[in-house]
Amino acid sequence: MSSSVHTVEIDRIVLTDLDVTPDRAERIRALVEVELQRLLERGGWPDGLAAGAVDRLEAPALHLAEPHNDSRLANGLAQSIAQTVRGVKAE
Repeated sequence: MSSSVHTVEIDRIVLTDLDVTPDRAERIRALVEVELQRLLERGGWPDGLAAGAVDRLEAPALHLAEPHNDSRLANGLAQSIAQTVRGVKAE
């Protein structure tokens, strides 16, 4: 019996109210992608995402104590996105 393989690919992440260079934004995007993959594997993939992609997702605002720490920023963003994704219904 084969299990389905799910992957997370984030094409673009928009960070508002943060002064980040394009290189830093790309690093944060990659870190979010890895952490989000880990969170979804650990917590289970939502049924609405099992066979498709999400074109656009707006997660709630994230308030950070340390906005200059890329790893913590990425982890917080991934957690916020995972919670939002779990609320997405299949169309």
